[in-house]
Parts: sequence; C-alpha cells; structure tokens
Amino acid sequence: MARQWWNQPITIECRQVGRYVTINSTERATHYMLQEWAGEETGEIFEAAKQALLDARKGNVTVDDARSAFIAAAQEAGIFFFKPS
Repeated sequence: MARQWWNQPITIECRQVGRYVTINSTERATHYMLQEWAGEETGEIFEAAKQALLDARKGNVTVDDARSAFIAAAQEAGIFFFKPS
C-alpha cells in the first residue's frame, strides 16, 4: 500500500515534555496514536480519530478527513501541536 502523505504536516508534542514529532502521513499518525499518545483523554473523539485513520488506510475515508479527526483528538486531549498556516 502506498504511503498516504499529508499535504500539511503538523508538529505535535510527545510524552516526553519538550519533545515534538512531525506527523506527515496517515501511517505516522496511526503509529503516534497507538504508541506515543501524550494525552490522557482516550474518549469518543480519540476512538473516532483512530478509526478514521485505520479507515483511511483502507481507502474508506479521505486522508484529509483522517487528518482532521487526528487534530480534533489532539485538541480534546490537550496535546500541544502546531500546523503551518
């Protein structure tokens, strides 16, 4: 399967305070959510974002929608991130 690159990457906080990682693909976002999630919140928005990322990898959700869901989960969890304007 081809990597699903994001047109606009985001930089997001890691579990280790002061460390950041740039997320530039659906695959990297999925790995981050499953292995490196820094937030305490893992509620409905987190679960919806995780599902959107997995569905995007299958071609059932657009890459942009999966990216938006990932950002919404980070916002809900209070994870610091920034994206290019």
